[in-house]
Amino acid sequence: MTLKHDRDPAQLNAYRTLPAFIRTYNETNRVRLSYKNSELQINTTMKKTNFYKAELTFCLTLIFLVLGIQNSGSQTFCIQAGSDQIAGVQDGFRYELWNQYSQGTACMTLGSGALFSGEWSGIFNYLARRGLGYNQTQTHDEIGRFYSTYNCVYNPSSETGNSYLSIYGWTVEPLVEYYIIEDWRNWIPSMAAGTSSKGSITVNGSTYDIYENTRVNQPSIQGNATFQQYFSIRRDERNSGTINISDHFDKWESLGMGMGNLYEVSFVVEGYQSSGSFNFTALDVFVNNETLIRDGASELPANIHIYPNPNSGTLSVQLDEPVSDASVKIYDASGRIIFSRESIKNNLIQVTGLQSGIYFVNVNSKSFTHTAKLLVYQPE
Repeated sequence: MTLKHDRDPAQLNAYRTLPAFIRTYNETNRVRLSYKNSELQINTTMKKTNFYKAELTFCLTLIFLVLGIQNSGSQTFCIQAGSDQIAGVQDGFRYELWNQYSQGTACMTLGSGALFSGEWSGIFNYLARRGLGYNQTQTHDEIGRFYSTYNCVYNPSSETGNSYLSIYGWTVEPLVEYYIIEDWRNWIPSMAAGTSSKGSITVNGSTYDIYENTRVNQPSIQGNATFQQYFSIRRDERNSGTINISDHFDKWESLGMGMGNLYEVSFVVEGYQSSGSFNFTALDVFVNNETLIRDGASELPANIHIYPNPNSGTLSVQLDEPVSDASVKIYDASGRIIFSRESIKNNLIQVTGLQSGIYFVNVNSKSFTHTAKLLVYQPE
C-alpha cells in the first residue's frame, strides 16, 4: 500500500506567478558594482538585496505552507504487488480500492466528505468506491430512503476494455451485487450471455433498463461464491445529477429480485481491461429523514428541526443545542448546491427565495449527518 500526499501542480504555477514585489528581487539582486559607487551606495544596495531575499523566503514559505494545508486532507492509495484491496473509513464514508490480480496501476485519492478521484491502467479489473457501509443486519427499507447527488469528471479510455460510473453495493442473505449505471464505455451487462431483461423504471429524468445475471464461483464480499447481479442501466448517460437509489431497490423487489441485508451503498468507478481517470467534484450518498451518528460519537449532540415542510419558499433549520462544527447544504433535484453555510449561528438558519421543487437539506458535522427531503410549493 502506498500512502502519500499529492503535489498539486498549482504549487509550481504559484512560483511562476509570484507577485511583482517578489519578482523585483531578481532585478535587485543584479548588483553591479563599479568604482563610481560609493561605499554607502554599495551598502544600501546590499541591504535592499538582503531585504528582498528575506521577503522572498517568507513568501515562498507562506505559499507552500498554504498549498500544503490545502492538500493535507487528501490521501492517495495505490495497490501494490501482493495485495489487491485497500479499505477503510474517512469523514464518515467508507472507501475501498480493489485491483484484481494486482496488475498495472490502480490508484484512488480521498478528498473531503465523500469526494474521491482515481486512475487506472494496465489492469484486469479495477473498482474504486466510496459511500455508506452497514453491518448486514438491516434491509434497505429498515434504514431509510437512499439518495445520491454527484458531479463527476469521468474519463475512461474508449480504445479497449470497458468501464462503469455507477451506484454500487452488496446485500447478504441473499448475496447480491447491484449496479445503478449512470454512464459506461464499450460494454454493458445487457450484452452478456445469460443476462435476462426484467423491465424498466423511469426516474430522475430518464428510463433505466433492468437486468439480472447469475455469477458462478466469482469474487464477492464473501470470497469466491455464486450470487445474483442486478442492474439498472440509464438510457441517457450522464455524469451529474440526483439518484433516487431506493426507487430502484423498490422496483427490483417488485420484479421478484430480492434484496437482503445491506452491506454498502456506494458510488463506484469500475474499469475492466481498460485505462482512465475520474474526479468527483461533488458527491454525497445519504439517507433521507434519518440522522446517522458518526463512528466514535456516542450520541446525537442536538435535535435537528427543519421546518416547515412542505413550505412556500421560506425554510428554517434549527438545533436545540449549539454544535460548533455543524454546516448546512441544500441541493436541488439536479444535485446542484443552491445554499451552503459553514456554521449555524444562534442555532438557527433561515433560507428564503426557494422556488417550487424538491430539495435535499443536509446538516453535517464530525459527529453526525442528517438529511431531509424538502418540498417547496408556491401557489400561483
